[in-house]
Amino acid sequence: MSPHYLIECRIEFDAGHRITHHGSKCRNLHGHRYTVVAVCSGPLITTGEQQGMVIDFDFLREEMNKTIMECCDHTMMLWIDDPLAQNFIDDPKRFENEIRPEVAKNGGYRTDQSLVGALYFMSAVPTAENLAAHWFEKLHPKVRERSGHQAQLHQIKVYETPEFIAVYPAYS
Repeated sequence: MSPHYLIECRIEFDAGHRITHHGSKCRNLHGHRYTVVAVCSGPLITTGEQQGMVIDFDFLREEMNKTIMECCDHTMMLWIDDPLAQNFIDDPKRFENEIRPEVAKNGGYRTDQSLVGALYFMSAVPTAENLAAHWFEKLHPKVRERSGHQAQLHQIKVYETPEFIAVYPAYS
């Protein structure tokens, strides 16, 4: 059996969120400088352009940028059922006929057409834990495919602040 390696790719972005029913100040709209780390594991690929790698770092960074940065950087991330959510959209029909179905289908939806700028609606409250699981589910199949099913996305770590980190899955 060939040895397995862990590799990590890190991105950072700014976004706001709100923890709807939280008992402290986190129920208010506020922002963070998020750091997201994708940890991949697997053996070294033995042939082709990724020879000697678990997975190409550039590919991983590009996928993280597409999946996370393009959707969430400088947005307000909101739970689709947050009582405030539809107040940011000027057309209630659009919220129900476009945004809610897209979130149900894909787990998240970005719109730049709102009363307050870019929004990212999610099917779950945008806690660090839920963000880690959300991004893991989106990135995992891309890592598997790119590596010829040799590597896997081992974990996603979301640093909401330098002191507070959520990891999904906790064990794999």
